Amino acid sequence: MIIFQNETNYQIEQQSVFKITRDLGLLFDYFYRGDTNVIMGEISRQLMLHGYNSIFGWEHYKKEEKDEERIRIGKRIKEIRSEKGYDAKTLACLTGIDAANLCRIEAGKYSVGFDTLTKIAKVCGKKLDFVNTDDENECTVNLCLQ
Repeated sequence: MIIFQNETNYQIEQQSVFKITRDLGLLFDYFYRGDTNVIMGEISRQLMLHGYNSIFGWEHYKKEEKDEERIRIGKRIKEIRSEKGYDAKTLACLTGIDAANLCRIEAGKYSVGFDTLTKIAKVCGKKLDFVNTDDENECTVNLCLQ
């Protein structure tokens, strides 16, 4: 939020709240099919994709850290794909992932979900591994060479 020493701050805050409320409403209308479990997962995913990272408890995870992790995972997927001799279109076809989305994942522009990551690992003959870091509350995902 931009802070001003007058009423402009209030106006900007109100505009932000309106935009978030409008976007949440649009997401709900688009994805709701009667199952609240599905909708909240999809809404959370869409909110993250559109930069609303602090909603639903993501405040502790800085945007820069998420960007770095997304880029790291995307680069690793691209490395493994290249090692296997696959082009992006081939890997997309073998995994059932949209080729454009795979390219965005590899470029670090899209976050990759666990199910998609599992498909990629399986097709490439790799194993997913969760590795603890120095911080006991932090965990990272590795695509192993096994």
